[in-house]
Amino acid sequence: MKNLLMVLVVLAMSSTAVAQSDRGGMWEFGLMLNHTNSESLSAEMGSRLDIDSSRGYGLNLAYNFNSRLAIGGEFNWSSPDYSAVIVPDGIGLPETINHRLDTYTFTIKGTLNLLEGPITPYVEAGLGWTDIDSNVQSQPPVTGCWWDPWWGYICDTFFSTYSKSQESFSGAAGIRWDMDNGLTLKAAYGLLNVKASRASGDANFDMYRVDLAWRF
Repeated sequence: MKNLLMVLVVLAMSSTAVAQSDRGGMWEFGLMLNHTNSESLSAEMGSRLDIDSSRGYGLNLAYNFNSRLAIGGEFNWSSPDYSAVIVPDGIGLPETINHRLDTYTFTIKGTLNLLEGPITPYVEAGLGWTDIDSNVQSQPPVTGCWWDPWWGYICDTFFSTYSKSQESFSGAAGIRWDMDNGLTLKAAYGLLNVKASRASGDANFDMYRVDLAWRF
């Protein structure tokens, strides 16, 4: 992703086109591929959380008010591996859990394109929330059975997990290329800040991302 970003920057700097892009007044819908770097958090009594780097995916929808300004929303998800050190309250030794998180982030963001042409650097900032599911059971599982009109008699087991929803903030800088066929290619480096109420600091994730969008 770093190499692609460098190539697009060179294209923007070397382009001599002065024609304005046709993105003003248009919607765009995109698919995202991102890479999130690892992060570590420390909390009370020596508890700790180490989250591995991971690949994630996302969808976005935005409206371009003109060639410079756009506002939209995006939804991202990923499933990184993690290691957590849990310290019991009272007698007992710390316990280490190795598992996989499920994270879902929804963001409302604004984007400023620095140039009006089809190849332009841009900056963006967003506000939203991140849902984090540890996939660790918080209570014993419950099994239920019922009659389904299609599948007949069904039994299944359900369980709750430790999960939390936190405010998150994001910012990024990148470059976009509006192609003549109605497609847009974007590459960016950004930061996702997730509030951590009991840790020594917030979770800050470095992110590299590539978007492919359709203008309509």
